[in-house]
Amino acid sequence: MEHTYLALGLMSGTSVDGIDASLARYTLQADGGLKLELIAAAMSPFPAGMPERIFRLFEDERGSLDELATLDQELGELFAQAALGLMASSGVKSADIRVIGSHGQTIRHKAGLPGQPGRASLQIGSGAVIAQRTGIATACDFRPGDVAAGGTGAPLVPLFNRMLAKSMAKPIAFQNIGGIGNVCYIGDKDELIAFDTGPGNMIADTLAREATDGLLSYDKDGELGSQGRPQAALLDRWRAHPYLLKSPPKSTGREEFGQAFYREELATAIREAKQRGDQKFILDLVRSAEDYCALSIADAYDRFLPQKPRQVIVSGGGARNPLIMDGLRMALPTTEVLDADKAGLSVDYMEALAFGLFGLLRQLGLPNTEPRATGAFRAACAGALHLP
Repeated sequence: MEHTYLALGLMSGTSVDGIDASLARYTLQADGGLKLELIAAAMSPFPAGMPERIFRLFEDERGSLDELATLDQELGELFAQAALGLMASSGVKSADIRVIGSHGQTIRHKAGLPGQPGRASLQIGSGAVIAQRTGIATACDFRPGDVAAGGTGAPLVPLFNRMLAKSMAKPIAFQNIGGIGNVCYIGDKDELIAFDTGPGNMIADTLAREATDGLLSYDKDGELGSQGRPQAALLDRWRAHPYLLKSPPKSTGREEFGQAFYREELATAIREAKQRGDQKFILDLVRSAEDYCALSIADAYDRFLPQKPRQVIVSGGGARNPLIMDGLRMALPTTEVLDADKAGLSVDYMEALAFGLFGLLRQLGLPNTEPRATGAFRAACAGALHLP
C-alpha cells in the first residue's frame, strides 16, 4: 500500500554558500521504494559576513562558544526564512506540509571508527526556531542519532538513494560532489556500499578565492581551471592521501581537506607564486584540484566497489563543472556518467530532498539511517522533532 506526503527539506553543506530548500511529494511504497515528485526548490544565499562567521567556528583557535550559541539561533531564523520563501513562491500553505527535515549547518564532524569512542557530529540552525516561525513540525540533528547507534554519522543520503534505486538498473552509483564527494553504490543483488570518496569542490573553491582575491567563491563552469594545466607531481602526492587509502565505512570533511590541507599542501606554493607574480601557477592549482576530485572518485571505485557501476548519477555543484564531469568520464570509460537532472532527479537539491525524506520518516517513527553506509550496529529513527 502506498502513502503520499508533502515534506520540505533544508540543507546547508560544507561549501557554506547558502541554504537549499526543496518541497516535494514523497510516495512511500510497500516494497520499500520511493516515488518522488519535486514541486519547488530554491537556494537562498547567506547574507554578507555569515560564511566568514561560520568558517571561523571551524577553527578551534578562532571560534567561541558564545558565537556558536548565537549562530545556532541566527541560522535557525535563516533556515525558517528559506522555508517560508519557498512556500510563498510555490503557493503551498503550512497546513499542507507534513514536516520539515533540516540538516542544519555542520560545524564539527569527527567520524572516527564505527563503535569506537571519539565520534561526534554537531550541526547548528535551531530546529525549534524553524518550527515556531513556520508553524510546521521540524526534525533536525539527524547525524548524532547515527553516531549514538555506533555509526560514523555520515553518509546519510544512501538510504534515500537505496529507496530511489528500487526501480533502476543496477549496479548503479549515486555520486554527490559538494564540498566533499560521497558515493552510494547499489549492486545487482541490492548490496550497498557508501562512503565519502574524498574532496569534492572544497579545494578548488579555496583556490578560486585565492586566484580572484576573493571575487569568486567557486570556479563557475570550470572557467578558471580551463586556463590552467594539471600538476602531475602534486596529483600523485595528493592521490596517496591517507584518507583515500582507508577502507569504508568512512567519512571526512573540512577537518582533513579544509584549512589543514591548505596549510600543508598549498599555502607556501601560493605565497611564492604571488611574490613572483605568477598568476598562471594558481590557475594550474585550480585545475589540479578539479582533476584531483575526479581522480579520487575513480580511484575509490577501483579500490572499494565490487564492480564498476553501469551508470553514475552525479549531483551537487561538481556536476555543474565540465572539467570534473569530463574527468570522471575519462577515468570511467566503461560507465555512463550523467548529471542528476538528466536522470529525472535534481543536480542541485538531492541532499535537501533527502533530508525532507528523513524528516518525514522521523515523524512517522520509521528508521531513517542506513547502517551499511555508516557502520552503525542498527538503523535508527534519528533526529530531534520540534513541534510548533
